[in-house]
Amino acid sequence: MSFRPTVQSLPEVGDDKFGTGSALYCLWATLAICSAIVFSGLSAESITRLLVIAFLFGQIALRSMLVKALPQLAPKARFIVLGTVLAAVVEGFHMISTPVFLSLRIGTETSFLQGLINYALDLLFTVPAYLVIFSVIWVFVNRYLYPLWHYVIIMGLGQALGDGGLFYFLNAPAMLLFLPYPMTNYHAINVIPFLTVRDDLKRDRPASAWMYLAIPALIGTYLVCGAIIKLLGRFFGFESG
Repeated sequence: MSFRPTVQSLPEVGDDKFGTGSALYCLWATLAICSAIVFSGLSAESITRLLVIAFLFGQIALRSMLVKALPQLAPKARFIVLGTVLAAVVEGFHMISTPVFLSLRIGTETSFLQGLINYALDLLFTVPAYLVIFSVIWVFVNRYLYPLWHYVIIMGLGQALGDGGLFYFLNAPAMLLFLPYPMTNYHAINVIPFLTVRDDLKRDRPASAWMYLAIPALIGTYLVCGAIIKLLGRFFGFESG
C-alpha cells in the first residue's frame, strides 16, 4: 500500500475563490505594510515596498493581458522566463535599498550611467538564480494541484523564508507579525507566471499535502544560490570577506 497524503478540502483547479482565509491574509498584509512604512517613514526601503506594491497592483489590473504573454513558448519555458523577467523588474526596485551587494546600491549621488551599470551587475548575479528558483517552483506546480490562494501563500512563504527571512525571523520572532511584508516581493513575481500556465498543466495532478514540500525546497534552493552568489561576489570584489 502506497502512502499519499491528500488534502480533501482543496478546491478544483482554476478555483480563484476569495474566501475568509484569503481576505484575512490580505488584511494582515495591508496592516503589516502600512505599519512598517509608518514606523520607518519614507525611507529607501519604504519606497522600494511602495514600488513593489504598485507593480503588483498593475499586474492585477492587466491580468487578462499578461496571462497571454509569450504564447510561442512551451508552458515550462513561459513560466520560468516570465517569472525571471518580473523578478528582474523587482530587483530594480531594490537597487535603492537592498541590491544583491550593498556596494551596488544606487543613491542620490549615483550617476544615471553608473546606476545602469550597477543594475546590470546585479542582474548578472541574480538572473541565473531566478532561473533555478522558478525551475524548482515549476516542478511542484506541474506535479501537484495548487488552488490559486494555496499557491500564493505557499510559494510566497517559501521564497520569503529562503531569501534571508528564515534567519531573520529566528533572530527576531516578534517580526513574524510583519511576515506578509517581504512576501509581497514574491507575489509580484510568481503569481502572474502561474496564472499564465495554469490551464496548460497536467490535468491529473493530485491534491496532495506533498505540495507543501515546496517551502523547504525553496528555502534550500535560496540557501545554495545565495551561498554561490556570496562566494562569487567576494571573488570579484563586490563584497568584503
